Amino acid sequence: MEFKPKRPLDITIFGILFLLSAPMELGNIMSTGWTYDPKFFGFKMTGVAGKIILVAQPLLHIAIGYGFLTLRKWAVYLSLFYAADVLTSAISSFILIGYGRVRTIFIVVLVPFVIYILARRRFFVR
Repeated sequence: MEFKPKRPLDITIFGILFLLSAPMELGNIMSTGWTYDPKFFGFKMTGVAGKIILVAQPLLHIAIGYGFLTLRKWAVYLSLFYAADVLTSAISSFILIGYGRVRTIFIVVLVPFVIYILARRRFFVR
């Protein structure tokens, strides 16, 4: 017999938040005039590679949001990959540059998020 859980409200809320964060992320990127050089797993990306990473971030938010709303199993892996990227970049920046409000928030929030998603992964059944 296949496990068919009720739609979890928490995962639905995460999905909506990811979808809402995509235009905000794009707005943040555009407000810098596309001059920000993002980090990918702790490495600063410049030029075309940096621009591709910048465009990919809001697209990842959309994909993760869609995956959470439709309870796709790949959304767990994609969100873990994205969290690993952000955590690696935030921790390396913390070590190299020092305290920063945003990077500290990412470190504090993403660790429990990863644990939570791993604990709730059984609800992603499609």
